[in-house]
Amino acid sequence: MFGDFIDKSVGVNQYSGLNLSPEGATDMAAVKDLISSPAYLAYKFNFNTENVEFLPVDRTELRKVSALKHGYIDPGRQLIAVHLSELLPLLDSASQSLVDNPPRFIFHTAFCASTFLSRCLDVDGVSTSLREPQILLDAANAKRLHWQSKTTGIFYRDLLQLGLLLLQKHAAPSEKLVIKPINSINNIIPELLQITGPTKSLMLYTDARNFILSTLKKAEGGKQTVRSMFDLIRCDFQHLSDLQLTHAIHMTDLRVIMTLWRLQIEQAEMALQQFSPKNEMASLYGEKLIQTPLESLHAVNQYLDLEIPAAQIDSLVKSDGLSADAKNEGEQFSVQKRKEAYQVLERFYGEDLDNGLRWLLRNNPGTKLQPELSGPLPV
Repeated sequence: MFGDFIDKSVGVNQYSGLNLSPEGATDMAAVKDLISSPAYLAYKFNFNTENVEFLPVDRTELRKVSALKHGYIDPGRQLIAVHLSELLPLLDSASQSLVDNPPRFIFHTAFCASTFLSRCLDVDGVSTSLREPQILLDAANAKRLHWQSKTTGIFYRDLLQLGLLLLQKHAAPSEKLVIKPINSINNIIPELLQITGPTKSLMLYTDARNFILSTLKKAEGGKQTVRSMFDLIRCDFQHLSDLQLTHAIHMTDLRVIMTLWRLQIEQAEMALQQFSPKNEMASLYGEKLIQTPLESLHAVNQYLDLEIPAAQIDSLVKSDGLSADAKNEGEQFSVQKRKEAYQVLERFYGEDLDNGLRWLLRNNPGTKLQPELSGPLPV
């Protein structure tokens, strides 16, 4: 069910300069280095071996990639496995640090400019952004699996806390950490914000039509990604978690896309209703960010208390860097270019697209195709 989002491969336990045995790290100094040094990313949790697998990285690599994926950084680079039991002391010794200097989260419903926003908020010396850490998705999937460690007895919430503790080192002491998780972790938003204490987070979202067109623009790869997301997120809804695999397979691409969008909007609104009254979460419509980037970035900077100098935001918006595609290196983005691509898709799909949206409304009468979520950020 969890497809490619849970990688069950066994990591390699060797890396030059570290005293590691084939079974895992045996030198405590080496383990402490993995925990404390920003040169090692706590990449993923291996459910088979109960190892946390670390990926050697440098700061430039972390900030360059659109998502913290092994293949994006260096598919040939070896992972270093450390057993969960060797990392648990961190839970007792460092947990208060998450409350004292909490990360800011950019939650989202996918395909709504969250990668673009996280790049804009990555300012050397002020804030650093991590995009889609795999270890947080592993914790989200651990909740879906009702997982409990066979060797240590801990539950998914402890794994989540451990993941956050291992990620916070990637912000320098003078910087604030911004984490843009993948959208498939929205099932653990309450746990994340309980662990970090009162902090500010953002929920970025988009409307039904833009979500559909953005998916279709990505061709078959986009459709496959959405099906994988759907397989995960439907597990968070009781009436869909028991959906037989054959039924899911026979759902058309458009119906899967629309159902995924609806489920994500429902999850987002539930989180906002819980946290926006306490002024701990605000919503931002992705199209507003795209259409008015200057005003939106200033508002986000102020709300998240990042303290990015206003002049740097002004300079960013005026620079050529704003037109760079947030996900595809070397490609350019423009609102007009995207509009033209969407018009081509609308002509190609024609009535199928409109019929699909009518199907969504007919089967979900309370759904709004252009929702206005709770706690809107004043822009």
